[in-house]
Amino acid sequence: MSIAEIRNAIGALGPREKALLTAELFAMNVDPEAAQLEAALERGLQDVAAGRVCEIEEVKNMIPKWTSKS
Repeated sequence: MSIAEIRNAIGALGPREKALLTAELFAMNVDPEAAQLEAALERGLQDVAAGRVCEIEEVKNMIPKWTSKS
């Protein structure tokens, strides 16, 4: 599968599926303790189930606000 095909597939996902994919990819790139990872994933799944998700573009626009000195 090519990068373009992967991007297209990700673009077709809904917000819930994107959130789950993001959490899974993040988990693959860090080495936390199993209990911490399980707790973080559970919190994320609860947020998704409760509808507390944002489109990725919204998050990208929020990041500068989170990192700026106000």
